[in-house]
Amino acid sequence: MSTTIPPTAVGDFLDLAITGQRGRAVRSVLDLLDGGVPAAVLIRDVLMVAQRRVGEHWQRAEWSTADEHLVTGVTQATLDALAATTPDGDAPGTVVVACAEGDWHALPSQLFAESLRAVGRGVIFLGASTPAADIASFLEQRQPDALAVSCSLPLAYLGVARAVDAAHEHGLPVIAGGRALTEPRAVSLGADAWSADVEGAVAVLRSWRHTPPQVSREPVQLDPAAVVLDATAEELADRAFADLERGFPPLTGYTERQRAHTRQDLVYIVRFVAAARLVDDATVFTDFLQWLGDLLEARGVAPTALPVGLAALAPHLQEIDAAAHRLVAADAVPQG
Repeated sequence: MSTTIPPTAVGDFLDLAITGQRGRAVRSVLDLLDGGVPAAVLIRDVLMVAQRRVGEHWQRAEWSTADEHLVTGVTQATLDALAATTPDGDAPGTVVVACAEGDWHALPSQLFAESLRAVGRGVIFLGASTPAADIASFLEQRQPDALAVSCSLPLAYLGVARAVDAAHEHGLPVIAGGRALTEPRAVSLGADAWSADVEGAVAVLRSWRHTPPQVSREPVQLDPAAVVLDATAEELADRAFADLERGFPPLTGYTERQRAHTRQDLVYIVRFVAAARLVDDATVFTDFLQWLGDLLEARGVAPTALPVGLAALAPHLQEIDAAAHRLVAADAVPQG
């Protein structure tokens, strides 16, 4: 019996998954479980690491979206197989785990939920993009000890705040986590606690059993301009795209697919600016901008395209929020 994961475990798993050997990939992880490696460790050190690598391969254009979906499906199957071997938690209390409304990345949230269950916590997992109204009804019916909200993308920050409001309505505390959240961001969206990992979440939940936090039933206060930005992202992108058509000659040579991607990128830019403003953290936007620049470069898009797009958006954002305008204008290059 061994609790050590071989250094090649993640690479072997991905090699099998990307070549469509689903059964062998799942079996490679179950063999480690049979050999004595705890399920929680396998989730953390094999499946979570594998999914991060999947994202990196996609970002560098080494794997297509189809490849990413293939491997993610194998990871999901492996997680389900591990979950089938894990008894329900026997620790007192139950935590409901849900993705924030607008966040369709269910797998990271489920990896977290199954990690909690693997270390003995009582868990109910609700899945992707759970509407706040449905969360509220579910919490009223089940009366858990707490709600855990997962957020993988800043675009779902409004969903986090709505989920917090739904839980606080019923006097339940909320712990938030996920790739898109830091402690200050989570707190600004109304969460009562934040955790970067399962161990931290378990410690918080344990402390709440002894000393429940004071929960405010007042709605989370959000910057109204940021809310407007998010709501009008499509309209603002359309205006900026029309400006690009008039003033950015290379756009005339784009295919319909490239034009659609360009417009969608403008929508994302506006929504990430709104997200940055919602949590008062400019790095939400600047990190996205770096990510988008790398993505476009890996796909052969001219490096001038992004700053020109920012310049087209900037004046339209200024009409709504001066701070949002400053964020975008800092990296913009006027058309010419």
